[in-house]
Amino acid sequence: MKLKHQTRLSILVIVVAALLLEANTALEFFSTRRSFNEQLTEKAQRDLNGSHRIAKVKLEVETAVNAALPTMERLAVEMNADSLREAMRQLVLVQEQIVGVSLGFVPGYVHGGGSSEQRFGLYVYEEGQGKDMHLIEPTYDIDYTQRPWYKRALSSRGYWSEPYEGKYSYVLMCSYSLPVHDAAGRAVAVLSADVPLRELSQMAAQFYENQQRAVLRNTLLHLLGLLLLGFIVYRAVAYLRRLQTMSAEKERIAGELRVAHDIQQSMIPKTFPGFPVRDDLELYAQLTPAREVGGDFYDFLIRDERLYFCVGDVAGKGVPAALLMTVMRALFRTEAGRNLSEKLKVKSEKFATADGSEKLTAAAIVQGLHAAMCEEQTDGYFVTMFVGVLDLTTGELDYCNAGHEKPIILSEKLIDKSEKLATALDSKRNLPVGALPGWQFEGQQVQLTAGEMLFLYTDGLNEARDAHDRPLSRDRVLSLARQHSDETPRHLVELMEAAAHNHAAGIEQSDDITLMALRWLGSNRLELQTDGSDLALLEGFVEQVGRRARLAEQEVPRLRVAVEEAVTNVISYARATSIVLTSEVRDAVLRLTVTDDGQPFDPTTAPMADTSIPADQREEGGLGILFIRRMSDALEYRREDGRNILTIKKLIIDN
Repeated sequence: MKLKHQTRLSILVIVVAALLLEANTALEFFSTRRSFNEQLTEKAQRDLNGSHRIAKVKLEVETAVNAALPTMERLAVEMNADSLREAMRQLVLVQEQIVGVSLGFVPGYVHGGGSSEQRFGLYVYEEGQGKDMHLIEPTYDIDYTQRPWYKRALSSRGYWSEPYEGKYSYVLMCSYSLPVHDAAGRAVAVLSADVPLRELSQMAAQFYENQQRAVLRNTLLHLLGLLLLGFIVYRAVAYLRRLQTMSAEKERIAGELRVAHDIQQSMIPKTFPGFPVRDDLELYAQLTPAREVGGDFYDFLIRDERLYFCVGDVAGKGVPAALLMTVMRALFRTEAGRNLSEKLKVKSEKFATADGSEKLTAAAIVQGLHAAMCEEQTDGYFVTMFVGVLDLTTGELDYCNAGHEKPIILSEKLIDKSEKLATALDSKRNLPVGALPGWQFEGQQVQLTAGEMLFLYTDGLNEARDAHDRPLSRDRVLSLARQHSDETPRHLVELMEAAAHNHAAGIEQSDDITLMALRWLGSNRLELQTDGSDLALLEGFVEQVGRRARLAEQEVPRLRVAVEEAVTNVISYARATSIVLTSEVRDAVLRLTVTDDGQPFDPTTAPMADTSIPADQREEGGLGILFIRRMSDALEYRREDGRNILTIKKLIIDN
């Protein structure tokens, strides 16, 4: 990846500034080290050659000050300021090592003692050297009581101070201080003599000169470094301003994406069950986008007792995929709701039903989506889709898989009494929608049995990866579906979603995950031939109605007997041309209604056979009426529009 020009320039400036800083630091280090080495070597030689002289100077200063102390004590008691000054001047003149003498009185002593805080001090200092040397008496305006030489001298017999810089001459000094006592032995003042440390002062001066020689060089380097630093600061401020602008723009885009997410989520069905008035279908779906918006979608609707549903995955992610997803979902609704007559213009878009009518196929819907997408010239984009059309009256599923993951059919039947049936739905090799203009999509059909469930998903499920980059895999999805085939569609979807997240174990979701599960519970309507040729369908219909209504297991055979007797009576005696059975669950009551257009007959008032009389002695007939009444919890009959309507009721009791 190539770096931008500004990025390369910034890196170059930082590198140059760092090199200059390192060069300046190195020069200062070597210069300082050389200067110190020279001075320390010189000092070591002086110390070795003149250590005895230092001891001699110390002794001479202490002797001179101690010798002058009695005179100072006498004059201090007499408080003869002029005589004190003269004695101090003589001490400086006589002892060549002493360049200054100070006398600081205890506060309040000169003014009579008591609680007075007033101070009085004298100071004589040598200025100049040789013939130019003379003594001065500068104003003693410092608070000498806070100086170490004063505090420590009051409680000692002689105190040498730490080296310090002289106030009137920039040389290093040391002071020797003694307390001055009165006749009673009280300390009334402190006498201090200043001794210059000329050797150390010379070293400091030499060090200063060496440093001055490096000032120009170091100053230039520092100025250049400061210029570079200023440039870096300027660039940093400009970058921070751009960053603030980008952050504000990013926040604005994030807000818009959140709104887009809400809008996108509101476009897909979110209410389950989606058809509360129906008891022949269970359906649940869930979409989890990897980003704020995604390219997955699902949809479903019921029209003319047929469930139209789809699951799709737009190639790509983010806003472009979300926009195309919105278009595809709207196109699906349009294609699924279009009149059949408009579809007959395209070949292979219909199939014949048992009664000879023609119905819209899943392949026709996909073909329409493909044509619309190709017309828009969406180069580089395609959509994998599974579109299904489920006939809710027969359980026949017509479907078309356009390059999508194969759905799984789950059954409650057991294999070897231990393994539940779950198989991938056979799918023809169709291309994704929009992949190749002119492609003709092929559909397929399969017959669902009551209770079977269809599970659909996008590749975000089977391709969910863990920390070791291992996918969940289709085999694992199939195994999980097999283990939970008896779950409700909602529970199955939630289990699959949890399995994907558990497999990823905290790894960020990389693709949208869309899941849909639907279970066909069987039709609530059965139409029989009046000649009894399809009477065998009756048993399966009653069993699925009872199971769907969650009727007690022992009550299903009783319901079957009652219904079979009612239908047999119609076939045998009513001379009807049509027989229709419908079921409904309301207020914890299963209502199974038998409707025929035969002769009027009310089984609720017809006489029943007297089973207390032997069969060979009682009149023929009435036994079927007896079974109908005894095997049902209640019966209702009415004659309406030339039809007999008999309703057999069974109470649903929670087990």
